[in-house]
Amino acid sequence: MIFLNNQKTLIILYSVVFCVATGLSIITPALSLYAREFAATNFMIGGLIAGFGIARVFVNLPAGMFADKYDQKQLMQFGLSIIIISSLVAAFSPSYSILLLCRIVEGVGSAFYMVSASTLLNSIVPISKRGRALSYYTASILFGVIIGPILGGIIVPLYGKSSPFIFYSLMTLAGLLITRYFITNTVKISTNRSPFSLNHLKNRSLLLVSLSTFAFAFSWTGLELTVIPIFAYDKLQLSPLLLGLTISIAAVSNLASTLFAGHLTDRFGRKKPIILSLFCTAIVAYCLSLSYSFYSLLFFMSLFGLSSGLWGQTQAWAADLSDKKHLGSFLGFNRTMGDLGFVIGPILLGYLSSSYSVNNISLLPFYFDSLVLIIIAIAIVFAKDPAANLNTKSKKN
Repeated sequence: MIFLNNQKTLIILYSVVFCVATGLSIITPALSLYAREFAATNFMIGGLIAGFGIARVFVNLPAGMFADKYDQKQLMQFGLSIIIISSLVAAFSPSYSILLLCRIVEGVGSAFYMVSASTLLNSIVPISKRGRALSYYTASILFGVIIGPILGGIIVPLYGKSSPFIFYSLMTLAGLLITRYFITNTVKISTNRSPFSLNHLKNRSLLLVSLSTFAFAFSWTGLELTVIPIFAYDKLQLSPLLLGLTISIAAVSNLASTLFAGHLTDRFGRKKPIILSLFCTAIVAYCLSLSYSFYSLLFFMSLFGLSSGLWGQTQAWAADLSDKKHLGSFLGFNRTMGDLGFVIGPILLGYLSSSYSVNNISLLPFYFDSLVLIIIAIAIVFAKDPAANLNTKSKKN
């Protein structure tokens, strides 16, 4: 196994994040429908999605600072409790403004949970096994992302448009109970731990690695989740069923790549595989603009999922660069950059898609996304790679 002494804790962490990811994804098919109950415009619906991400952008780093000073198990429970309460309130929301507030509070809870869970995971796994641990952790999230919308599509017709929020709270409650009663690892609080400061941002490697996290998130939410649906409907005239099938197959290929990615980065280091992944994703992003039919789009989207499967390994790389005193802060900053990509990607690429008209959609976002990925792939050549150095020393010995 990955790290025998902490095998139980790792399995629990995978189980909890699966519950949370599934719950969060359950509300995906219903969010816009539920918002329409309050006469929400498309812009207002976008605000419900952006509000969740923006909250995480501002809370990730403080959550990481707390994770460096306090018991991560308690912080996980704190974050999960916030999600449960805000989701229940959202299910019975009397107005759009209350629903938006609940989404923002959910983002706060998500930040505390995700950063503290990531800090605990990375603190109990040695650098030589960290890539594989993060692969399984990311795969658990992807399983939830794949299953959640299907469950949501079943739940809404049976129980109503607000019911997914109740199921979200129940799934998160399951995660909270698992955390409360089965995680036994605790991190000793050290009074000698210094707080995260802006001086740590002088770590060039952390900045570069976090830029790669930004690039993957920017490309996924901006291109795959925003531009591709517009492209599929307006230019290829695809039905919702065919588009859904395309995105699902891309997710499955991404899952397969993710499971393999950890073995790759543990063996060869983080830098070379992630640079290759960024370059390949850039090439596929350009090729997506050449799609002329359902089958060509399906082919390129499958490649897109495969090429971007090393996304989760950027977190392992950020953890490699950190000392034990600032692990949570480093991971919090890395997640902040990822969530910035989540927020900026859909806005910027969505805007570029309507800047010029080629069958009602511009091809500019495909080219721009490719350029961003290539620039960042070149930039991270200059980042340090402790995992690769460790492998080199092991071979010499």
